[in-house]
Amino acid sequence: MSDAFLSRRVPLAGRIRLIHAPSGDYAFSRYTNGRGFRHFRRLCGAVLRPDSVSFDIGANIGLTALIAADVTTRGRIYAIEAAPRNFAALSRNVYEHGASIIRPIHCAVGAQEGSVPFFDNSTFGYVVAEADMAASRGTPVPLRTLDNLVAERGLERLDFIKMDIEGFEEEALNGATATLARFDPVVMLEFNSWCQIASYDRSPRRFLERLLDTFPELHVWRHGRLTDVRRLGVYQFLHTHLIEHHCNTDLIGCRAGERLDRLKAMQAERGLAGLRRRLGF
Repeated sequence: MSDAFLSRRVPLAGRIRLIHAPSGDYAFSRYTNGRGFRHFRRLCGAVLRPDSVSFDIGANIGLTALIAADVTTRGRIYAIEAAPRNFAALSRNVYEHGASIIRPIHCAVGAQEGSVPFFDNSTFGYVVAEADMAASRGTPVPLRTLDNLVAERGLERLDFIKMDIEGFEEEALNGATATLARFDPVVMLEFNSWCQIASYDRSPRRFLERLLDTFPELHVWRHGRLTDVRRLGVYQFLHTHLIEHHCNTDLIGCRAGERLDRLKAMQAERGLAGLRRRLGF
């Protein structure tokens, strides 16, 4: 074990893998069973193809990118991580697992190009808001827009974006308007009202309404099931999000409903109708 890394063999999407994290990473030190990634693996199987192109924004040490790479065997995954220590672990994990389709990129993603201070805090690191710079001094990291990252790589397709950046998702979407309009990827993002309020003084309700305006298809993704946000309504969604989900809900959005057909079919197959078919009724 290196002095710089905490290295352990852990279960990940049905396989035992040697994974490296920054030394002292308290979240990874508690990681034991891999159950939290089971549903993400199902999601990848439904929305990705072997030649898909995707962005993992907030890739951390690379666990979700490695899972996606099991499906996207001939495509490309751009794994973006802002925290310098996490990025070093991500790069090592990608290299040691021979995942050449994963391309690590060290930056934060937002609404403009430049540099931002980043507070490194295990899996919960975040871009430091200007009002908090004195209290939470972060490490300067490059700030990029997704539109520019896509243009620089000359991408002709983009199928999937996973975004988990501790309340900075709205800024990232503001820098991705051309990408969303051109490619209509499936977008999975973390809706974290605590981070939105505490870190950036943002209104979760306004962000939710913006997401509803952006994505004709917007669903809660929880325990491997989709729930239509429009059917829930804004008030019911926010109540469930705050009380039952403890301020942390995964959402899946896209503009073309057919992109979610396989995921919806998988869900139906697991439901009562699927059980009846399997039993021959």
